[in-house]
This record gives sequence, structure tokens and C-alpha cells, in this order.
Amino acid sequence: MAKTSELESGTFAADSDCHITYEDQQKINKFARCNARLEDIKDELKTKENDLQNLQDAEDEMMIALDADEKVPFMVGEVYIMKSQDEAQEAISQQRTVLEEEKSTLSGKASELQEIMTQLKADLYAKFGNNINLEADED
Repeated sequence: MAKTSELESGTFAADSDCHITYEDQQKINKFARCNARLEDIKDELKTKENDLQNLQDAEDEMMIALDADEKVPFMVGEVYIMKSQDEAQEAISQQRTVLEEEKSTLSGKASELQEIMTQLKADLYAKFGNNINLEADED
């Protein structure tokens, strides 16, 4: 019997007298793992969006500041190489495509995790009602 306990992401009310089975604990743990992974994916998505915006800004600045025949320093790994404006635009376009594909993949994974979490929430709230809290803290 669990009276006052915190189980990874699910917390129980202090006055509850709920019996937690092994299966329930597994569901709570799975929910916690999914929730943690979802937060990681959200952070990765935010990073990808920032990277896409940086690429757009770089492309805009390059168009404004340079003549068509000027060479621009372009970072490859940890070194800069000189590329023509057309070559740099091509490389930026390729990077943008890769980032958009990665972003799409991450969004799909986030959707899958949300579906799993919705089902787990429904199961756990059906059994424990208001005695469990699976909502994220809004600090």
C-alpha cells in the first residue's frame, strides 16, 4: 500500500490509500520515461528551429552585404573555407533540407510519445482518479 509517495513523474495525494500493483508501477515508470524523452525532443526541436533561423539570417546577410562574385568564409566542421556566393547558398540550402528532415522526424517521434502518454494517463487516472498527478509542473 502506498500512502504518501512520489513515483518518478506521478505523485499521490497524502490522504490516499491506493494499492499500487507492479503493472501500475510499470505504467507510471513508462509515463515518466516518455515524458522525459518528450522534453528532450522539444529541446531538440527548439535547437533545430534556431539553426534554421540562423541559416536564413546568414543567407539574407550574404545577399545584402556581398557582391555576386565575392567569396565568403563558410564553416565546414571546425574550419572555414572560402566559397562563392552560389556555392554558399547551395550549401545553406542543403543544410536547411537536412535540418527540416530531422525536425520532421523529431515531430513524428513527439507525436508517438504523446499518444502513448495519453493512453497511459487515461489508464492511470481511471484507476487512481485524483490520487495521482501526471501533469507537468508549471514553474
